[in-house]
Amino acid sequence: MKDEFNELIKEDFSPRENCNLCKESNLEVGRKTDYGGVIILKIGSLADEGWIATLSPKTGGNPKKDFTIQLMPLAHITHFSQVNSYPKLAKNYGIAFSRLSFAMSKVMASENKNFKPTSDSTENAVSVATYGKCTTWKEKKEHLHIKIFPFRGDIGQPYTVDSSFGRKEIHKDSDGKEFVKMKPVRKVMIDDDRLNQLARNLIGLLRE
Repeated sequence: MKDEFNELIKEDFSPRENCNLCKESNLEVGRKTDYGGVIILKIGSLADEGWIATLSPKTGGNPKKDFTIQLMPLAHITHFSQVNSYPKLAKNYGIAFSRLSFAMSKVMASENKNFKPTSDSTENAVSVATYGKCTTWKEKKEHLHIKIFPFRGDIGQPYTVDSSFGRKEIHKDSDGKEFVKMKPVRKVMIDDDRLNQLARNLIGLLRE
């Protein structure tokens, strides 16, 4: 196992010509990606162990309220454990993640007409979730990326790691196997006007 991890750390992290996420690393803040996303944050450079974030043109939530941000390293990092070998990469991740979370929360609060900082109402909640995964280095070499999004509606359903997931009603199928019901989540496009306004707001907050 030790030798396998040593090989992992020695992996070449230079940009891949066939990786769409590597291509985005050359774009500047405010530019659009090939699939319609908008670059909203860039910290550092490829040589400086930086990160880049995009606002996705699609959401699994309510397209009039929700949105998703994708955060990824400029280098072709493929596994979370690789970040450990680059202190500046880890530091820049922490800065980028905290700034994105702040900007997203502020946008969510500003769009919630019922939001009052001193209220304990559930309508007052500003809940943010993250999702990220990486395969073993022996298999798919996908560019590492982390998604950050409002945790509410259909996309805010309890997941297996949440304690509330265990309280969901258990059903049995015809074979006697247990399962729980969840609402289907389908990605939908965000209106161009809203996407552009969101991008401007987020970029402005991230530059403060």
